[in-house]
Amino acid sequence: MSDVYSKVELSIECTNLKDLDTFSKSDPAVFLFQKKGREWIKLGRTELIENNLNPKFATTFTLKYHFEEIQDLKFIVYDIDDKKHIDNPKNQDIIGEMTCTLADIVAAGQRYERKLRHKGEPRGGIRITVEEVQDSKFDVTLQLSASKLDKKDFFGKSDPFFVISKVQEGGEFTVVYRSNPIMKTLNPKWPRFTIGSQKLCSGDWDRTLKITVSDWNSDGSEDLIGEALFSLKDITKRGGSVSQVELINPELKKKKSKYTNSGVIHFGSVCTTPVHSFMDYIKGGCQVSLMVAIDFTASNGKPTNPTSLHYNDPQRDNEYVTAIKSVASVLVPYDTDQMFPVFGFGAKFRQNGEVSHCFPLNFNPQNPEVYGLEGILGSYWYALSMVDLHGPTNFSSFLDTAKKYASTGVTQERQQYYILLVITDGEITDMQNTIDRIVAASTLPLSIVIVGVGGANFSKMEILDADDNPLVDKYNKKMERDIVQFVPLREYQSRAGANFSLAKETLAEIPGQLLSFMRSKGIKPNPPPLRAQQSFREGGPGQAPYPSGGPGQAPYPTGGPGQAPYPTGGPGQAPYPTGGPGQAPYPSGGPGQAPYPTGGPGQAPYPTGGPGQAPYPTGGPGQAPYPTGGPGQAPYPTGGPGQAPYPTGGPGQAPYPTGGPGQAPYPTGGPGQAPYPTGGPGQAPYPTGGPGQAPYPTGGPGKAPYPTVGPGQAPYPTGGPGQAPYPTGGPGQASN
Repeated sequence: MSDVYSKVELSIECTNLKDLDTFSKSDPAVFLFQKKGREWIKLGRTELIENNLNPKFATTFTLKYHFEEIQDLKFIVYDIDDKKHIDNPKNQDIIGEMTCTLADIVAAGQRYERKLRHKGEPRGGIRITVEEVQDSKFDVTLQLSASKLDKKDFFGKSDPFFVISKVQEGGEFTVVYRSNPIMKTLNPKWPRFTIGSQKLCSGDWDRTLKITVSDWNSDGSEDLIGEALFSLKDITKRGGSVSQVELINPELKKKKSKYTNSGVIHFGSVCTTPVHSFMDYIKGGCQVSLMVAIDFTASNGKPTNPTSLHYNDPQRDNEYVTAIKSVASVLVPYDTDQMFPVFGFGAKFRQNGEVSHCFPLNFNPQNPEVYGLEGILGSYWYALSMVDLHGPTNFSSFLDTAKKYASTGVTQERQQYYILLVITDGEITDMQNTIDRIVAASTLPLSIVIVGVGGANFSKMEILDADDNPLVDKYNKKMERDIVQFVPLREYQSRAGANFSLAKETLAEIPGQLLSFMRSKGIKPNPPPLRAQQSFREGGPGQAPYPSGGPGQAPYPTGGPGQAPYPTGGPGQAPYPTGGPGQAPYPSGGPGQAPYPTGGPGQAPYPTGGPGQAPYPTGGPGQAPYPTGGPGQAPYPTGGPGQAPYPTGGPGQAPYPTGGPGQAPYPTGGPGQAPYPTGGPGQAPYPTGGPGQAPYPTGGPGKAPYPTVGPGQAPYPTGGPGQAPYPTGGPGQASN
């Protein structure tokens, strides 16, 4: 596993701090803590600035930033009253605190601004500026040739190759590069090669290097031709023009009084170029976008069976949910719109018996994206209730879809990289087709992360990983770069911090894969975009929300008790997801459209476009539509005339799966319908339809709606008159 990271430096300033002193201003200092396991470990503090409510601290914090990890940070601003024991926070008064992740700070660009709070009370703002610490990283590209080398073969010319070594502190030399031999020549010209400065000379321009030229023999032995010492500074101070060093053979020099040299090494074009880091691309606005593909094959086991890998256990997450939470939670901060396409494969649709190897979990082919981590999980549970598990385990269809996303075109101005998370329980049944797709995708801005769940034999997955043997397609074309990482979940389940370890293992190679793609296309990082001045914002107790965008845009999600509905933002902000002012809600279209999904009597099917448009999706005559609700409802969605509803809600309908005794129905339709799965006992039905139905999901009265829309817009989703909003949480809780 790679250990790719960047060093970042955090600079801190605060504004409008609450004054805790009676006869003077507060004396602030900022303490930084990082979460390790369940504990917060102090990393350090800034200096104390006396009598200042808008301090700009000179002390900075240097951290290792790992893309593949969730690095939780807490900034606490103290009013230092006990200056003799300044490093003991227990002796000081808290002005305010803010919790975030290092990824939040990095993804924000150059500046990250949030409110400070203490016990729910706003206490001022904190501004964090992030810069990458450069360690003189650069690449060196060399073109070497030689002339008039000594002849070492009795019956022919030499077969020369060279080795470059660098001197260590103890005076010994270690090899850093070895060329291939050029056969039967005394004047070889070796291919151009590139080597990192850290490997070549530890970033030290004056480090002594040695080049050794030898004659290669077919029996594996080699005969020394000559060697020379030089430094990187020596061969670049002439501006990369032709420079040369004489090769000396120590043994021949001792024996021959008139010995001059054993040939000459010529340093042709010598170029040094800065190495761009993963963080350079992120700060320059490169989007890292997540796609998800989930296995709905029968080998997972029937979802209502507690032994199933898809079983909804109220006590713990199943393996699919564990994988989604572990990996997706790391990637979410890097995608500004938080919209993620989610697909399933290997499922059979109940009404028409069709098997699909790539279907959107929200059943909307025109827009398969869902919002945030919650949307990924919600669409997963919804799809499980709508299809039967089937098979086989074919990857090629959803790989084709992923390739289409990644083929939209990456340019210097528009930088985007895609990560496809695949969660599966079994062996691939279309192996060659899958390999062909991966080889083709290796030229695209795409990485594929495969998490294996359950106890199956994953030997074929190891082949796809291709760490040692690059994949070759049926036309004998080799993959251009390694883009697949496979990890079996079972190797991490018994560990402490299993979710953290899984994410770290699966995502550790992503920065290197992104860099290799950008280099192959000659795309450099853009400068950090200029950002408009942001006001300090807040979220749950002690924590600020994610940034919002332009006017009318929806904010990122909020959290704790008493929070505003999710997702909403500051005063006057439009609900999510909208774009600019006047934009229609999602997923509705033109004026007069019916809400989604349909519920009460007489509602129009979902979704429609403008007036008179046919419902979605449609099929041929006789095809069964998607589900309907109470009596008199239009099918959801319907196709041609005479189609039967799917599933129906009339009397006597068979029940949807339930979770346990006492659970509320989920969803209900017409009279006599059986319940449809819920979570714990006492839960409200999901979703509702007719008049008077409870909200989805609910816990008690008084909750705020989720999500709301602009004035005059249809609710999302509601049913008939009197329906409660969707969804809400526990008693007295605002929507989540």
